Amino acid sequence: MFITQESSHQSQQPVWQQCLERIEDKIGPHRLETWFRTTNLSSTPEGNPCIEVPNQFLADFIEEHFCGIIQDALSDLGINAKALTFVPIKKEWTILKQQNEPIAEPYRIKPVKKLINTHSFHPDYTFDTFVVGESNRFAYATCLAVAEAPGKTSFNPLTIHGGTGLGKTHLLQAIGHFAHIEGTAENIVYITSQEFINQYINYVKNKKESETFYKKFSGVDLLLIDDIHFFSGKPSTQKEFYRIFNRLLLQNKQIVLSSDRAPETIPDMMEHIINRFMGGLITDIQPPNFETRIAILKKKAETDRISLPDQVVQFIASQVTSNVRELEGTLIRLIASASFNGKEITLEAAQEIFGDAMNRNQQRLTIQIIQKKVAEYFDITLNQIRAHTRKRNVAVPRNIAMYLCKKWTKQALRTIGLDFGGRDYSTVIHACKKIEADLLKDKVLSDQIKILDAVLKPLA
Repeated sequence: MFITQESSHQSQQPVWQQCLERIEDKIGPHRLETWFRTTNLSSTPEGNPCIEVPNQFLADFIEEHFCGIIQDALSDLGINAKALTFVPIKKEWTILKQQNEPIAEPYRIKPVKKLINTHSFHPDYTFDTFVVGESNRFAYATCLAVAEAPGKTSFNPLTIHGGTGLGKTHLLQAIGHFAHIEGTAENIVYITSQEFINQYINYVKNKKESETFYKKFSGVDLLLIDDIHFFSGKPSTQKEFYRIFNRLLLQNKQIVLSSDRAPETIPDMMEHIINRFMGGLITDIQPPNFETRIAILKKKAETDRISLPDQVVQFIASQVTSNVRELEGTLIRLIASASFNGKEITLEAAQEIFGDAMNRNQQRLTIQIIQKKVAEYFDITLNQIRAHTRKRNVAVPRNIAMYLCKKWTKQALRTIGLDFGGRDYSTVIHACKKIEADLLKDKVLSDQIKILDAVLKPLA
């Protein structure tokens, strides 16, 4: 029988430790380490068993995915787990103990006392302000697990990939923000890939700065690097990145990365770097569904203390489907316009001001579709159109495809270049200008563009 009174320690293993061993047999050591590291067995004031977890999200996640397994493990130990509950540790429950056998707390993390060399994180980019939905739930859970125990989970390195504006930077900064505030990591560095590249270039130009460059990363406990896809096609930068990356992994320091695509699809990235990525956890973020978009808008309105009619929320959520950044930007523009014109925020105002723009944002054309259509027209393969060859039968179609991508999509030139074999944005500019100049004097090219435009227009 289990009671909540204090008693002397016995040689037998604590109840929760025994329970964890049974759970490990079912889910394996890595999942146990990830999800049960900071859990504890307790009891409610009514005497029912409950599982303490660090926060409400993990309480919901563990209950949804592991409740049955936990109940079975507790039942094996003679505990009636029918009324099992899951609660954040902030709630004051008494620790459940077996008679003459106290529950130990082997999985608690002691926060560090000192924080140095931390980055200034955006105050709005926290876990509390991140809206969780089906499209990002797993990414959120893994980031939270890493933030609570950097370097102590199997998620190392952790790589998050997804399209522009879906919340990758938000999650990376939320990890850093949490680790800084809660003291789970002492030395935190957040840096974008462009900042890393620029600092490395400065190091190459001035060798005297080499000590400063490497010292920045030498004592890092938590390294957060945003947009690693920009390392594409930069072998020297990749080598320096790998040296730092590999050294930190060998020291069990936590690394979290973000990319606009799955790491194995980043062109011109060294194979041993990709293999290192694959040795950790790679998770993606998808565009938010309708319900999540509504929740995001309501959260933004609540944060900004704006009263937003449900009709307006549903209208914007139904029109802007691509990413979170555009969703919030649309709301900001609506609020600003209404304030400037002295009008209330109504459905009619939203339809009048943003209707046409939102419809245009629903374009279905992507870089990949344009590449496919151009390749089919010129009877070449997609691999050829992305390859680094200067053969005229491939180079001309490639230039045409870049030109059409710039014309029919809203992607940045840098993004277009990356999808064409990791080329620089200046290559895209040169290709587009060449096609524009040749159109004035080349009738064959002009006819080809007209045909392709006719093919692409119905898809836009």
